Amino acid sequence: MAANKPLDVMRPLKLKVDNIKAKSGTIWVGIYRSADDFLDRERATLKAFQVNVSGSIVVDIPDLLDGEEYALALFHDLNDNGELDTNWIGLPREPWAFSGEPKTRLRLPRFDEVKFRFNAYQNEQKVTLRKW
Repeated sequence: MAANKPLDVMRPLKLKVDNIKAKSGTIWVGIYRSADDFLDRERATLKAFQVNVSGSIVVDIPDLLDGEEYALALFHDLNDNGELDTNWIGLPREPWAFSGEPKTRLRLPRFDEVKFRFNAYQNEQKVTLRKW
C-alpha cells in the first residue's frame, strides 16, 4: 500500500505592516523562496499595496505553501517611482523592513537571517518599517 502524500496547502499570509508615517505611496513586498533568489528583483514575487492611512495596515500575501520557508523584503515607496531610493552611499532613504531581524545594519541581510516557515493555520506575520 502506497503512503498517502499530504496535500499541498496554499493559503494567504496576513502581513501586518506597522510604523507607517505617510498616508501616500505604495508598499512593495518581495517574496523569496530561497537564498539564491533573495533580493533579486527579477526572481521575486512582487506585490504592491497602495497606502492611504498612517499607523498600520494588514495585507494578504496570497498562495504561500504550508511548511515552506520564505523571506520578505519590503519598502514604502513614498514617491511612487517603483524603486527603493538610496543616498549617495547606498543607504535606504525610504522606510524598509524584512520578515526577520537582520543581524547587522552594516550590510544587507542573508536569507537565513530573515526567513520564516509558513504555517497555513497560524498565518500572521508582523513587520515594522524603519528608516536608516
